[in-house]
Amino acid sequence: LLSLHRRLRGKGIRGPVGTSGPFVDMLADSDITPEMLESNVMNSLNLEAFPITAQTYPRMQDYRLISGLADVAGALHKFAFDLRLLQSPGFGGLQEPFGDKQVGSSAMPFKRNPVAAEKICSLAREAAAWVDVAWQNGATSLLERTLDDSANRRSMIPEAFLACDEMLRTTSQILQELVIDRDHFQSQLKRFGPFAAIERVLTALVQAGADRQEMHERLRQHSMKAWETYQTKGKNPLKGLLSKDTALLKYVQPARIRKLLDASTYVGLAPVRAKEMAARIRERLAPEQKE
Repeated sequence: LLSLHRRLRGKGIRGPVGTSGPFVDMLADSDITPEMLESNVMNSLNLEAFPITAQTYPRMQDYRLISGLADVAGALHKFAFDLRLLQSPGFGGLQEPFGDKQVGSSAMPFKRNPVAAEKICSLAREAAAWVDVAWQNGATSLLERTLDDSANRRSMIPEAFLACDEMLRTTSQILQELVIDRDHFQSQLKRFGPFAAIERVLTALVQAGADRQEMHERLRQHSMKAWETYQTKGKNPLKGLLSKDTALLKYVQPARIRKLLDASTYVGLAPVRAKEMAARIRERLAPEQKE
């Protein structure tokens, strides 16, 4: 949006068809030129003018503007859509703020619908739909003289900004009051983490001299068996299966296999990168917060 803002231009002060003809005549006997008049007005608006315009500024600028707002809406939709999934009972772990007296459903008292996230997704779809309207306006502006874009622009442009503003405000509120169920995530990590961490075991086996394809197949078979057991009994026996496989124990000791399957330590550079990103966000927001 900042890049888009820097590239926004106005028509300029050039009369009805962009030639500055009326101002040339009007200012002929004065010390002010049409260029000076335009410069003074545009400077007061803190806006540059297009080098050449006709009756209107090129409507493709509106397309770029609406596309930029739709880009923001797309990112916010992705966040809200993921949150709705993670708030569902099958996944759990995250919840948007829910007031003490908030009613999720007039028919079903138990419901805690993610209404804020749903609102973001709803508005984002509308923002995406406006992109096509803006493209049509720019691509079919006959000789840049027609006004058949006027009616939809009066609603499209202000509503696009209002929708994005509401989505951003709602997202900010969700993030400030987001409920994180750490116990739930720990439980999920304990149940399914070994499957994700099995990559570490394969790497360790290969580093110790084992044949990668052979080890991959053994690990795959153990994983499939462990998954079937989990589905029927609710327990993940993967650690036990691997730490008792003699083919694996030729290269890696049982204790190390169990340690490698601890997914909580298999995070790579994620914590470092998360903190770096947080620092960049805080740095970027600092000027606005001071204002």
